[in-house]
This record gives sequence, structure tokens and C-alpha cells, in this order.
Amino acid sequence: MTKLKGFTLVEVLITITLLSIAMLAILRGNVFNLRSAKTASDLTAAVMAAESIMKEQIGKGFPESGLSDGKFEEEYFSGMKWNKRVETLNIPFVEDLKIVTVEVEYGNGRIYSLQTVMSMY
Repeated sequence: MTKLKGFTLVEVLITITLLSIAMLAILRGNVFNLRSAKTASDLTAAVMAAESIMKEQIGKGFPESGLSDGKFEEEYFSGMKWNKRVETLNIPFVEDLKIVTVEVEYGNGRIYSLQTVMSMY
């Protein structure tokens, strides 16, 4: 009787099973990476949007106290809403300070907040 060289059916099935498990792990890792990239992209857009509103306010000069809100019309910021709150900061012996807070709602109800203090002088 001659000995045949090759793999048995059981060896082939075990190899296919192990490769399938490894491929599944790799695919799960890729899905996680895609979600992370989307989250990072959304946060970057929210930061840029908040900075845009803040720079606009700084360009207008010393603000009046109050609230304002709106939606972005730019395509890159589509679906994002913003709120701006201006409050007087009361510190003894210091006058004319305002706290400006800009909040941008993005993604699934996530909020990015940016805050600064403005002086009349």
C-alpha cells in the first residue's frame, strides 16, 4: 500500500473554521475603526462650527446679554444646531465682562461647548 500525501477532510475543515474566525475578528475591528472615524469627523465639524459662531461674535464687538440660536446652512455643518448665551460676569472691582458660551448639537444629540470671556476694553 502506498502512502498518499495531502490533507484530510477534517484538517481542511478545521483550517477553514480557524480562518473564518480570524476574518470575523478583522471585520469587527474595521467596523470599530469606521465608527471611530465618523465620531472624530463629527466632533471636528462641531468644533469648527462653534469656533465660527464665536469668531463671528468676537468680530461684532462687545455683546449684549441674552440668548440666540439657529441652524447652520452650510453643507459641511448640515443637521447641526447652535445656541449662544451671553451673560454678565460679576467680579468685584472689575466691570464690563461677559461670558460667551456657544453650544453646538451634532451627531446623536451630542453637544460641544465653547466658552470665552469678553471685555469692553
